[in-house]
Amino acid sequence: MDKNNKPNQYAAEQVISVQPMRLRWGDWRTSRIVQVHVRPAADYEDQRAERIAQGLGPPGSMPVHYNLDHGMRDTAMGLLRHHRDADAQERVIYLAAIMETLLNAPCPILRTDLIRRVYDEVDLLCSSLGIRFSGRQARFLPPLHEDAGNPAFLTHLVAPINNLQELFCRLQDLAKHRYQTLRKNYVIYYPRQVGL
Repeated sequence: MDKNNKPNQYAAEQVISVQPMRLRWGDWRTSRIVQVHVRPAADYEDQRAERIAQGLGPPGSMPVHYNLDHGMRDTAMGLLRHHRDADAQERVIYLAAIMETLLNAPCPILRTDLIRRVYDEVDLLCSSLGIRFSGRQARFLPPLHEDAGNPAFLTHLVAPINNLQELFCRLQDLAKHRYQTLRKNYVIYYPRQVGL
């Protein structure tokens, strides 16, 4: 309640999930999905709690973040759709890794007729996860701070591969590592209007 004994509209629950990933509703007037490292997210949440206890709205500024737009937005929506299912969320990241490989990483296999099997894998995952990527996308994998030191990590990973099973295994390993890092080190905030 604020000083006039009116309920504070921002005191509503903003946590979507804590496990398997930290997903929250954002307080900002934006339609963007943002990914925040846990430290600045914790600072923001502390300031938010203080202000709400005083009957005020949340802080007006957003913590330092990555905008998850285009293909990354579709990936983030897949994570939200499966917010209670760690296995499905990891498969969402695996699907994002395949999509990013198809569009951004030179790999000899993708220049052969085996590319059909890769597209079959994408179709299977999209169908089982209920994900549909919109057109004209470039990036699909949510970023990590460590990417700044190795922006071509995906190219380095897949360029030497000339075996389809090895490609799928490498991308599954990448998805597993990336998903665990996202779970441990990041919070994703969604605009309330996207709904569950």
